[in-house]
Amino acid sequence: MREKIKNILQSHELLRLATLDQDGFPNVRSVDYAISNNDESKIYFTTFKNTDKVAELARLNKVYIVVDKPAMTIEELSQIKYIRGTGKAFLVNSPEEAQQAMSLLLGKYAFLKDLPGDPSMMSIYRIELDQVRITDNSLGFGTVEIYQY
Repeated sequence: MREKIKNILQSHELLRLATLDQDGFPNVRSVDYAISNNDESKIYFTTFKNTDKVAELARLNKVYIVVDKPAMTIEELSQIKYIRGTGKAFLVNSPEEAQQAMSLLLGKYAFLKDLPGDPSMMSIYRIELDQVRITDNSLGFGTVEIYQY
């Protein structure tokens, strides 16, 4: 099942990241992401330090993620695989881990090197998943498998 999770994460482009705002309402946004070479349950993303998500993660680092892609036909829908997961997000403080994370992110999204501003304006986060629900329509519509890390 871990290999299936890894394949889904590697073949999809955007991660929907849900946090809770200061009033307890869900706040969802899409982020570019890359997974660790050694462990698909560790997912990296970068963001400007002054964003709402940084403030929300400082208050409560629990996250909910969705990694999916659209289906444009019933045939595509019948084969779609996507994940939903829970975990925690941690600010990456180690220069070595930050460099590794940026290398992974730039390997997947070369355009990130052209982000405006100075790199010191950015933060890198590591999501550590604790549970993943895989929806795999190729096994039957709505088939869900659960993996606990």
